[in-house]
Amino acid sequence: MKYIFFILFQILLCNVGFTQKTDPIILSEQLNDEGFINCSKNTLLFIDSTNKISLQNIDNQPFTILNNFKFKSISFDYNKYTFWLKLTITNPSDSLINILFTTGLHKSVEVFRNIDGEYEKIQVVRQEWLPNQRPYQFDEKYLPLTFKPKQTYHLLVKITEHPQLYFKLMPRLVSYGWEYEDKIRAFFDEYFYLVHDGFYVSVLFFIATYMFIMFAIERKRYYIYYGLYLLFLLLFAVWAIEHSPYTRLIFSFIPYLKFSANNNTYLLLTNIFYFLFINEFLELSTTNSKFSKTILFYVRYVLGGLLIVDTLINFVLRDYTLGGYIWILTQPTIVIFSLYGTYQLYKLKGRVANLIQIGSTCLIIGAIYGFAEQILLMKPENNVIMRLAPSIPFNIGVLLEIFFFSTALGYKTWLTQRERNRLMKAVKESELRTLRSQINPHFVFNSLNAIKSYILQNNSLEASEYLTDFSTLMRSILQFSKEKFITLTDELETALLYVKLEKLRFEEGFSFDYELQEGIDADEILIPPMLLQPYIENAIKHGLMNKVGDRMLKLSITGEKQQIIISIDDNGIGREQASLLRKNSIKHQSMGMNINKERVDLLILTNDLHIKINIIDKKLPDGQADGTKVMIYLPI
Repeated sequence: MKYIFFILFQILLCNVGFTQKTDPIILSEQLNDEGFINCSKNTLLFIDSTNKISLQNIDNQPFTILNNFKFKSISFDYNKYTFWLKLTITNPSDSLINILFTTGLHKSVEVFRNIDGEYEKIQVVRQEWLPNQRPYQFDEKYLPLTFKPKQTYHLLVKITEHPQLYFKLMPRLVSYGWEYEDKIRAFFDEYFYLVHDGFYVSVLFFIATYMFIMFAIERKRYYIYYGLYLLFLLLFAVWAIEHSPYTRLIFSFIPYLKFSANNNTYLLLTNIFYFLFINEFLELSTTNSKFSKTILFYVRYVLGGLLIVDTLINFVLRDYTLGGYIWILTQPTIVIFSLYGTYQLYKLKGRVANLIQIGSTCLIIGAIYGFAEQILLMKPENNVIMRLAPSIPFNIGVLLEIFFFSTALGYKTWLTQRERNRLMKAVKESELRTLRSQINPHFVFNSLNAIKSYILQNNSLEASEYLTDFSTLMRSILQFSKEKFITLTDELETALLYVKLEKLRFEEGFSFDYELQEGIDADEILIPPMLLQPYIENAIKHGLMNKVGDRMLKLSITGEKQQIIISIDDNGIGREQASLLRKNSIKHQSMGMNINKERVDLLILTNDLHIKINIIDKKLPDGQADGTKVMIYLPI
């Protein structure tokens, strides 16, 4: 509204042919001693709201004294206008005077000199230029000018601006000596900012890198979420640091991202990955499903929607005024939900949750203070080296949050490793118990008695064959018990050899049928060793041997939907009747079956191998037992 009134005022002045006048600026040979000249009261201003007025027509426009115009404290409109300044500078001395001219930091500054009614460009600088491209390589806001003795210079200055919240026009003539001393003074005055930024960026880089390494090792999604959160905080910090005239890291080589894009993009991305980390790390989907759904909705639709709109407006349409209002909308939205999220976190229990609660509280306090600094103009505006002064409270909040979150991550990693060690110990103990249970003393004793019987009956050939098969089985059991996985071929050979010995021992007391589906490559499929033997042993000893009549055992392997199905089917008396008839033998049965189940459960936890075992009690139509069927589902 202020610009509209000012433009109407300019039109009125133009209609009456009136332009205000100012006194010329008088240079002196003592300028190096005096330092600088503030030119504001000697400078005229005209604001071109159309950006179409040509250099040839600029003298016909109504100018007003710069000091009489008050700029808004915060505005998103500055990049829409072209600002023109007029000033007259006289060098009455007999010496050549070399000085630096500045109006502050702007997108571009062009200086023209009026010679006989024609404007000639004598100097230009653009903020995105690298040091080797600048007229004054040490600082992009200065233009070197030379004033010859006994001459008067009528200067016209054209200024355009990047999108930003704050805008100032401060025309000054500065000596080289004063500018040098100003840089020295600024180094000592801003030394704390330099050290702070260096420490802050180093911590963010180190912890983010560590999170990415941990993700590569552990494959836990909360590591990658926290790493990306820190990465975008790091990029935001680097973006601010690179506004210094002495820093060139990333954004100086991408001027559009450095000067045109605002910090809203980094703010939205950091919050997206922050809340994804909270949701994943605290396992809110199981501990607080309602809060988890709220977070996911907020991340996907609120933050995600704002990010899409912000990207469309700033990077595609490049409507920076509307983008500024999106920034204003984003800031309180994030603060409000962060307060709500922190409140919900305090409902959780546990040491890990407590650390996250403290870290989140530190972060939200720092973020609110940082937002207030920007809106209330609390940050220093006249920094020379660190142009965008860091928000110390916000950065301290981030560092405290990193400390408590890293402690929580370390503590949870320690708990996970302790549980992993417990599981590995349990696996070793299970393997030992499995080995002991597989070598059944009764089976060994009866097998040796069978061999003895063959020898006493002078059946040396049968005794030799039995002894060979028995020794092969014992060697396989001892050898494979050391391995976590063996091929299905090796497992089937061991199981079939065991069945063969049992058939000989029980004098062909049962029939055995074996089937392997065509197309299954048993050499390419891995299986835990001695997985089948306990179920086969149980079927023979407790199911078939207690039955009168035909006794049948069937082993079949089929493939279906990315899994192998192994079926061990008998027509014995069933588990219920066997437990009633053989109360002593059931102890061994339960031990073997339970050990196998325990081993499979441990393999699921330690190797992510989801083996499923289903035991079916078969029944006849009249309800009598018709044997047992064991179904083993093995993922390929």
